[in-house]
Amino acid sequence: MNYFEFQKVFKETPVISVSDVKMYFSNFDRNALTRWQNKGYLEKIRNGYYRLADNKPKNEMALFFMANRIYQPSYISLQSALSHYGFIPEGVFTATSITTKRKREFDTLDKTFSYQQIKRELFFGYKLFDFGRFRFKIASPEKAILDFLYCYPQYNSVEDMAGLRWNIFEIKEKIDFEIFAKYLKIFQSKAMNQRVKCFLKYIEKYDVIN
Repeated sequence: MNYFEFQKVFKETPVISVSDVKMYFSNFDRNALTRWQNKGYLEKIRNGYYRLADNKPKNEMALFFMANRIYQPSYISLQSALSHYGFIPEGVFTATSITTKRKREFDTLDKTFSYQQIKRELFFGYKLFDFGRFRFKIASPEKAILDFLYCYPQYNSVEDMAGLRWNIFEIKEKIDFEIFAKYLKIFQSKAMNQRVKCFLKYIEKYDVIN
């Protein structure tokens, strides 16, 4: 295997794992990855994961795919998903995810990837999003809100909810409140029920004001 063969196979791939390389080149020399790094052809994302130096993420879809790949199992959620759905006004510069593994954060190649831990029984409510020939996992609109309220228990009053500047119009447009209630039951948490109650009260209060 030489670099030109390698580049031909992976030129469109946002993240290249060592196992990916082995699938195509069973007898490859792993030291080649280090040599190509030193020559500037390849960039290391984290141990076992690389990208071609001229194949930087062109949009958030590629960034979300990268987040899924470099720490598994995981799916995009929290601030990244809320921003993606238009539920919060701010742009998000960190790719935020949910995982069943321990909490981690990677600062790599001018990007930050943050992972919040959740119990295995709460690792649900995500969907597959297609972009090109790749796919990544992202929380549904309903689960993104619930994940956020679960991982950030400090938001536990109507006033706290107001401080987040939720986009109520987008939430009402995209949330199925029957699914939202069904997912909430799975958490089996009085504290979560209380936080969701505050969230719903905030929506009602917003309606009264407007």
